[in-house]
Amino acid sequence: MGSERLALVFPVLVAAVLAALTFWLDQLVQAGNPAARVVSREPDFVVQELSATQTGEDGKPRHVLKASRMTHYPADDTTLLEQPRLSHFRENRMEVQARSQQATLSGDGKTVRMSGDVLLVRGAYGNQGELTMRTEELTVLPDEGIARTAMPVTLTSPTSRTDATGLEFDYDRRRLTLQSNVRMSIRPR
Repeated sequence: MGSERLALVFPVLVAAVLAALTFWLDQLVQAGNPAARVVSREPDFVVQELSATQTGEDGKPRHVLKASRMTHYPADDTTLLEQPRLSHFRENRMEVQARSQQATLSGDGKTVRMSGDVLLVRGAYGNQGELTMRTEELTVLPDEGIARTAMPVTLTSPTSRTDATGLEFDYDRRRLTLQSNVRMSIRPR
């Protein structure tokens, strides 16, 4: 009776092992071949009136990101922001603020690609007046304190206007580099 039971159970066990192996191989092949997966372009979450604050070790705000709407897409781990406003604080006061029509936030949250009527404002400090920068696209790396663009940009201060193509602004070090086609006009005091 024991050998008859084994004869009946053995094929079922072999079939179960083969089914598990087939499922495992199918998952392995699909994970290695993105084209084999059917990926939905539907968002997994949407947030209205977003406000997110990153603090430093002292508990004081370092960055604040606000947006009228945030939509996350799991298929490619992109986050789209509508009407984003990104503020950078230094020594307990706002140092730099950027806003645009829309932005894309990288999956790791370290890169913000702003587009559409981008305005970046560096607050006044010391004997330096407020500085505004306008462009159509701006990449901001908040943790590094860097904003850059390869697009045309207009900088305006109380005493001057500068037009250029491309810029890198290291706002933590207060260093601005213009790439090319720089034209400047200085207003008389």
